[in-house]
Amino acid sequence: MNESEILETLREQFGVESINFRLKVMGKNRIYAYRDCSLDVEEYHSGVYFGRIERDGIRLSIEGCYLLADQLRRNVVEVSYGEMERWLRGEDLERKERGYVVLRWRNYYLGCGKGNGKRIRNFVPKDRRLR
Repeated sequence: MNESEILETLREQFGVESINFRLKVMGKNRIYAYRDCSLDVEEYHSGVYFGRIERDGIRLSIEGCYLLADQLRRNVVEVSYGEMERWLRGEDLERKERGYVVLRWRNYYLGCGKGNGKRIRNFVPKDRRLR
């Protein structure tokens, strides 16, 4: 998947019209966001982890959600304080959404989950969860 195909998928899934950074797909279908730099430095890795290409769409990282915060027009789920706490502990949420959704509590983006019509599956990495 190239950069224009990723943008088209983001448009379909989340209503994103344009982005002000570049996207690069690296190993294991991981997408990284970066800006071009004119400095001549040796680079091992470029960008911030943005998300992952899955069979049925793009699953955004928490940072990817924040990078797109002002562009997200579709599939954003507002959650309550209690749901936010459960989500950050790694629990799934009982909701009727389907497909990939971005969870938000007030102005804070909590990450991306996948709904199956009964619950939203949590993808928050274990080392980033509340204990």
